[in-house]
Amino acid sequence: MATIRAEVRRKLELLERYRSIRQEEILEEMRFRAERELGEGRFPWKGEFRPKTEIEELYKRRKRWGIRFTVDLALVSACLAAIVWAGPFLIRLLLPR
Repeated sequence: MATIRAEVRRKLELLERYRSIRQEEILEEMRFRAERELGEGRFPWKGEFRPKTEIEELYKRRKRWGIRFTVDLALVSACLAAIVWAGPFLIRLLLPR
């Protein structure tokens, strides 16, 4: 009679074998699809197959947004620094004496 621990270990091994077989099947399907798409001049990019020109355009757009984010962050930081620096002066100016 098998103990509970042995039964649990056996079931976990079966699950692990099933998972590895399933992953191999998925990998084979993906490899077949990638080879087919590569023959059509499409390359994998973020889970999709796209033409090379579209991928280059997406990289350029991402770079442009990265630069814009950096500039916007610098402007917001400068505004906040100016408010903090001018804070005491504004309080003295706006509060009645």
